[in-house]
Amino acid sequence: MYSLLIDTHDTKVSFVLYKNGLVKDQIILESNMKHSEIAMPSLDKIISRNNINIRDINELFVVIGPGSFTGVRIGVVIAKTIAYLLNIPIKTLTSLDLLVYSNQSILSGLYSVIEKNGYFIGKYDSDGSLVNEIEYINKEEFDKLSFIDVKDLNYENIYKHIKGKEPVNPHLVNPIYVKQIEALK
Repeated sequence: MYSLLIDTHDTKVSFVLYKNGLVKDQIILESNMKHSEIAMPSLDKIISRNNINIRDINELFVVIGPGSFTGVRIGVVIAKTIAYLLNIPIKTLTSLDLLVYSNQSILSGLYSVIEKNGYFIGKYDSDGSLVNEIEYINKEEFDKLSFIDVKDLNYENIYKHIKGKEPVNPHLVNPIYVKQIEALK
């Protein structure tokens, strides 16, 4: 069984291919804000270099933000389209969930994802549940708080946690926007 994780929430475009719950391959590229130019070729590359067909994918996981406004939308649209056309389950997770789920044993506390002018933060309990709404704070506020630092993502741990989540109707998968976009300011 093949699963595919799509993450475009930050400056990287990431595709992680799982086979029976284990990481089989991954493509993680710095995009230099060109997500739309490298996302589909990266998807094609991970599929072709593993000698599978897109129809071999049995389920999708997609990061719905918060993060880059355009980046998140690109990943979500790709995942929704594939899930809808292939009629396969899609499961969502946040950019903060990636950090929380990467821990072997989940640590309760504050987690943060950096953004160009500040940080998205969320408080999690020891079972990996978000305790409060995800918030956006500036650097000065961030420097006053203590966060759990996750250096590297552990994609197999992420798989273990998201595997138990319920699939979502692809039409209901939407990006999380925590702050007002620059164009509206």
